[in-house]
Amino acid sequence: MSLGLSICWRGPPGSGKRNALQSQLAQWSRSIGQHYVLKKQLWDAPLHNGDTEEADEESSEKALLPMEVSVIHWGFDVARMSLQDKQYIKSILSRWGRGSQVLAASNHSQRCLVFYHAHLLSSESILFLQAFLEDCYKDTVLWLTSEYPLPPRLSDWCVEIPTHANGTDLSLERLKRGATAQALPGSLLTLEDEIVAVYNHWLKTPATLSDVKRIRTLVYGFLHRNIRWTDGFHQLMFALELIPLTQVQREALAKICISQPFTGPGQTVPSYRIPILWENYIMLIRNVLSPLNQPIPKKIKNTKKMPIS
Repeated sequence: MSLGLSICWRGPPGSGKRNALQSQLAQWSRSIGQHYVLKKQLWDAPLHNGDTEEADEESSEKALLPMEVSVIHWGFDVARMSLQDKQYIKSILSRWGRGSQVLAASNHSQRCLVFYHAHLLSSESILFLQAFLEDCYKDTVLWLTSEYPLPPRLSDWCVEIPTHANGTDLSLERLKRGATAQALPGSLLTLEDEIVAVYNHWLKTPATLSDVKRIRTLVYGFLHRNIRWTDGFHQLMFALELIPLTQVQREALAKICISQPFTGPGQTVPSYRIPILWENYIMLIRNVLSPLNQPIPKKIKNTKKMPIS
């Protein structure tokens, strides 16, 4: 049996991408006469000092990354890599090995490398994966989950399978059903709910210098969630569809969104530039949402000729 098919399950949050991928892994295991047992462990990657042994204990703890393992795959979550995915992925690919016959007894030589939330991959990581697939496509398949279309460097290798749940986040609904009565109301708010609440407040209040604190709170919230620039850009843009806007405001916001750089799939910017880009982006949105922000009427030229004295 030879699968030889790299796949990306693409869809909105909570649409069942991970479940679909896990179901296919279980089916793959059964097809080669193996029991599918999913194990959890930690990946220790040399992030700070390369392969040297001078890293202190604190740095070593930060390098630990949760991963899942079975007889046919390794699985990692890009969202857990804390904006250091290129270092993690480089270490993963270097240890993966080439041409290994891990299931030679069953006449099956392929393994599967899994990355969840692949839309958060940096440009460097995408280059690493492209080179990896070019070298190891005969004995390795790459399975991904993504909320956005893959960049061309990976889409050429993967078959995209769309998933949908009629716009409902199934994971969020499951968490809400399991929430206890003691849970704080704010703990059940999604990032989209928080952004919409800020937007609605801005629609009612004029822009002032105190808005800088609210803007930085949003930026820090994105950073705490390990959200990259592209994903944060989309979160802020999609939330605009959930608030009442005039046609003039929609046109102004459209121009702002179009003018933002590095917003395509697979495009990233250095982590130190992300807060600056977000602050500028949110500030432009804030100015448009201010109730005092009215379109300036065009100046009418006076065509009447003045008498010559």
